[in-house]
Amino acid sequence: MRKLGYIFLVIVFSIVLSAIIKNYLEKDNVAHLSFVLKEHDFDTLRIQEDAEFHFIYENLGKKDLIIEKITTSCGCTIPYWSNMALPPLNKDSIKVTYDIENKGYFIKEIMVYSNSETSPDRLVVKGYVPFD
Repeated sequence: MRKLGYIFLVIVFSIVLSAIIKNYLEKDNVAHLSFVLKEHDFDTLRIQEDAEFHFIYENLGKKDLIIEKITTSCGCTIPYWSNMALPPLNKDSIKVTYDIENKGYFIKEIMVYSNSETSPDRLVVKGYVPFD
């Protein structure tokens, strides 16, 4: 009877240890989205074109990075991004365009949803468009 108890204990220990090792290895094999800058200040915009900025990012993980979707806090901020998978240690950018028809001070939030362990990532553009 005692031998059966030891066998049961060894089996439970093996299952727990396997789950811990599996979790550790999976966590090490993920995409990791890292931005050079997460905020951009356009300052005062005087030109008659839409303002745009490229948020440069890199995949510092060990798995391909896939940006699933990007949402913005209003329709005046438009993101453009590649729907291709980004291999580890490669760089790309998200272009964000702000429509300057909206006058006054602005702070707009861009949420980046991906398979990264940091998802969602928050980006911000801000500035001022004069009322002239």
